[in-house]
Amino acid sequence: MEERARQLLRAARLRVTGSRTALVTAMLRHPEPASMEDAVKLCGRQGGDPATVWRNLLALCEAGVLQTVRGVGKREMYEIAHHAHQHAHVSCTRCGKVECVEIEKLPKQPPAPKGWHLNDVSVTVWGLCPECSS
Repeated sequence: MEERARQLLRAARLRVTGSRTALVTAMLRHPEPASMEDAVKLCGRQGGDPATVWRNLLALCEAGVLQTVRGVGKREMYEIAHHAHQHAHVSCTRCGKVECVEIEKLPKQPPAPKGWHLNDVSVTVWGLCPECSS
């Protein structure tokens, strides 16, 4: 996983540092979107302090290594960009937990309203997670 993380950083023309490698490696191993707080825990000491993790999350999103999972849960979430598979996100309306959910076919991008330029299609399913529904 660490070598794959370094490859992603090099491909994005980012400097390969220990903290960035630790963050990308942790995100590759973590199958679900992660908050900044989650990323700090996933990286451990190798990721640096929370401010370093935050700066790296932003830099990795800007470079296209990570993507933001928008409008899901109660906080900003991040995942590896360009998953090899199509998926949507399911979000708990009570606690904000987010998980990926496989779907056979993502909806096609709708026609843009006059004057708009659309960038992406995102699917979010809302409900209660197992912990909140019991």
